[in-house]
Amino acid sequence: MTEAQTDRRSFLLSSAALAMAGASRDDEPVRVAVVGTGGRGCDLIRALSTIDNAEIVAVCDDYTPHLDRGQNYAGPKARAFTSLSKMLVETRPAALIVATPLDRHFGMAREAIESGIAVFCEKTMCHTIDQARELAGIVKAHQGIFQLGLQRRANAIYRQAEAMVESGMLGAISAIDCRWHRHNNWRRPVPVPRDDQRWPGLDRRLNWRLFRESSQGLMSELAAHQMDVANRLLGGPPVRVLGSGGIDYWRDGREVFDNVHCLYEYEVGSGLEKRTVRVTYSSIQNNAYEGASELILGTKGTLLLTQSKGLFYKEAGVDDPNWSAREGRVERDASIITSGKTLKLSNDPWAHRGKPFEIEANGDDTRAELVDFIDHVRRKDPATICDARDGLINAATVLIGNQAMVERKTIEFPLI
Repeated sequence: MTEAQTDRRSFLLSSAALAMAGASRDDEPVRVAVVGTGGRGCDLIRALSTIDNAEIVAVCDDYTPHLDRGQNYAGPKARAFTSLSKMLVETRPAALIVATPLDRHFGMAREAIESGIAVFCEKTMCHTIDQARELAGIVKAHQGIFQLGLQRRANAIYRQAEAMVESGMLGAISAIDCRWHRHNNWRRPVPVPRDDQRWPGLDRRLNWRLFRESSQGLMSELAAHQMDVANRLLGGPPVRVLGSGGIDYWRDGREVFDNVHCLYEYEVGSGLEKRTVRVTYSSIQNNAYEGASELILGTKGTLLLTQSKGLFYKEAGVDDPNWSAREGRVERDASIITSGKTLKLSNDPWAHRGKPFEIEANGDDTRAELVDFIDHVRRKDPATICDARDGLINAATVLIGNQAMVERKTIEFPLI
């Protein structure tokens, strides 16, 4: 932060006392501080304010308009700070919410974990794989409580989807297609004219997502959510990725790609059952037709997943091997070869879809993930729904996608 920092050595020496003071008794709410009160930080503050077992004691930001807004949402009892270290020493929270630009995640999360404070960190875990690897090691060494903000893990639709895959309803997964398409330049307004000498600094502060020193672009901000879904459904991370991306539409001084396209390869099963499953990921910023969703294609059925609804389509005829005996088969299903002649094949994308089974959820998954985090803090349980090891795997998954696009070559998943 821009304000002079409290001496780090003195701060760390007081860690044990700080942690003990910050810990909540069973009959008290968990004392929570929030660093980063921009758009996402305020979303988290509003959600926290509805959780009975959480008390927001402080908010921190080095940009006054954001800090004022965050304090307003947090309520009159929350103190405002521009220094993270000072906030932690003076308010002694049991938990810290980190919702700052990506390049600050590592240092802030480390400071809190080394001080015995539980951490909820917005995705992606860190700006680099090396940082994520080091932070995971620090959390393990300190037996800390850490949760990464991948809210689909707390979403009832995605939990139901996992159960459906595990039960075999989809059969063997053949492929996964993830996309997050929007028509938006991702740029936030700067409150001074472009010819004002303050404009460049404010632009980099407010539009940090557009610059490589502070962001990893669409892969870290959007793909992190969806590639986590793929990792969970396929039982682990990919083995390699290739990709293509560029700045082809919003040529406005940004440094991160405005469109990304990746092909990930996963190895699933073992022995004679081992096979490759491919996952495609795309995010574009000049067409919103596809929206944001994940399409899970299996040998017995297909799942279309969004945060508000899931649709399951049973694959037609999977229980009937006698294709030619089925009514209307010639017109609507895959080709049948009879006497050397290929019969008509329907390519209508709706021809093979019956009435779907719908999965709906009305809950707020951001609030749900915070409820889960607060519960783990109260119980001093480090096994959160997305712990530091999960965060490391997630970071590596999306960051090698960026590497593949920048270097224009296939990148193997790293040793972590």
